[in-house]
Amino acid sequence: MPDRTCIACRNKGNADVFFRMVIGPAGDIVCELGRKLPGRGAHCCFDMDCVSKLISSNRLEIALKRRNFRIDSDELLQNVRMLLRRNLEGMLIASKRKGVLTFGKEAVVKKLKLSIVGKPFVSKDISLKSLMNLKRISKEFYILPFTMNELGKFFDRKPIGVLFIDDVLLVNSICLRLIQERAIGDG
Repeated sequence: MPDRTCIACRNKGNADVFFRMVIGPAGDIVCELGRKLPGRGAHCCFDMDCVSKLISSNRLEIALKRRNFRIDSDELLQNVRMLLRRNLEGMLIASKRKGVLTFGKEAVVKKLKLSIVGKPFVSKDISLKSLMNLKRISKEFYILPFTMNELGKFFDRKPIGVLFIDDVLLVNSICLRLIQERAIGDG
């Protein structure tokens, strides 16, 4: 896949390290992950400095070859955050469909003790006690931007505080999105 370039900082990389913006049918800016929407697009890093530079300059107008449209920075950031959350949700659901997702503290602890290749993930509102217990077993785990109730709803279950995914590609994709989500901030 060809490299893309951030219109703010001019850094190059694969499309998955940027979000893409196009002019929507109503003349507004539409954000996406990847390249599904038709039309001329512009890419931007998941970095607050790049987003600020993009909004305070005319770089987006030049890149999209369109003049005099309004960019609402709060709305743009909200759209990007929502895209990332939906993408993360989709990957978690995909991990269940693939059969590589384990729920619950006991089951996750068992996977960790068996040294199964994969990573544990926790809800953002997991109890401190549960977090400390997990830290004794695994030095590496990732905090998801979802509550226990939200995670439970994704899988039609009771609230879920701890997950384990044993698919390296999915783990890497989820971790990339978590890094991007944190870089763009929570508003």
